[in-house]
Amino acid sequence: MKIGVPKETKRDEGRVALRPDHVSELVAMGHSVSVEETAGLKAGFADSDYEQAGARIVSQEELYKRSELILKVKCPLPTECAFYGPEHVLFTYLHFDENIAPANIRHIVDTGVTGIAYEWVDRDRRLPLLEPMSELTGAAFARKAMNLLVEHKGMLGGSYLRHWPRAKTMVVGAGHIGCNAINVFAMNRFGIVVVDKHPETLNRRLAQYVSPEVMSHCQIDVVRFDEGDPDKSTAALRQHLPSADIVILAAVRRATLPKEKCEYLIRREDLGQMTTNSILCDATACDKDLAETCVSSDSLTETYVENGVIHYNPDHIPSLVPVTATRLLTDATFPYIKLLSAGFHQAIEKDLGLRKAVMCHRGKLTHEYSAKKKRLEYTPLTSLL
Repeated sequence: MKIGVPKETKRDEGRVALRPDHVSELVAMGHSVSVEETAGLKAGFADSDYEQAGARIVSQEELYKRSELILKVKCPLPTECAFYGPEHVLFTYLHFDENIAPANIRHIVDTGVTGIAYEWVDRDRRLPLLEPMSELTGAAFARKAMNLLVEHKGMLGGSYLRHWPRAKTMVVGAGHIGCNAINVFAMNRFGIVVVDKHPETLNRRLAQYVSPEVMSHCQIDVVRFDEGDPDKSTAALRQHLPSADIVILAAVRRATLPKEKCEYLIRREDLGQMTTNSILCDATACDKDLAETCVSSDSLTETYVENGVIHYNPDHIPSLVPVTATRLLTDATFPYIKLLSAGFHQAIEKDLGLRKAVMCHRGKLTHEYSAKKKRLEYTPLTSLL
């Protein structure tokens, strides 16, 4: 297999889709690997590291001409689509079901590329290529929010000083993102409010990420969110806004909570309850989903102010720590890369979880959920094989 690793072109993106030690393994299997110039630099890998591993360092244009299997981190930008064709299999985060415009999805699909999305690879009803970045997202948002609290509100944050009251945070949702954010806040002795649909299982979920020692001094109040009575639940949530120095949204809207039933958990007018220069972060990269004023950004440094509240919503915060993020991501993706290196058809026959992640093939959108959400035409993959 001819494998290519482009340099990411998304703003502030420093991750790379393949490490030099993985290049060595692929080359030993008989494959050839091309890496775009400086693709791994921000992740800690020089061109010479890839060359020593057996890769060829090439230009962007040459990479796409030489390669069959393209390994990326982020969805191709419109400016990259010209490089793709039916001869390519693309393995990356695609997120067709999120903020990407339907026209941009159509642009990618129309190239004829076979696109396989990291985030939809399934194993035993889990998403093994999404989970490590979700966990890192929670930790990174908590750390960044603490820095913003210092910068904008002049507060040190947690309970570091004996006679100084601890700062308070509210985390909405306790999945992989939320639990890891809670862990960081707990280690820093914040007062924590958790809003969750299933508080009866919260301790079990937190135990996967928060040590017993940290839990022993952790102060957590829980607000149960009842989708059957969203008005009562949102009212309970909003009661905690005046005391929250940081709010992290770590949940996404499910079909069971449509906009008609509950437009927002946090409305623009609710920000007036928060103290000036408090911090609001949406860690999900879903624009105006649960908070009316949260819109994602491709910048890792950009903040904006709405009603006196500092908003910080990058859609790729793992790239804030590209060395850590690259190692976590490639540890998860490499087994699937080895499968794909044997050929697309053989790989999806061998691994049904990988097959479920095929988003487009032969100029057709093959992912039913994304097609319905974006109101685009759907073609079953089975009809194209």
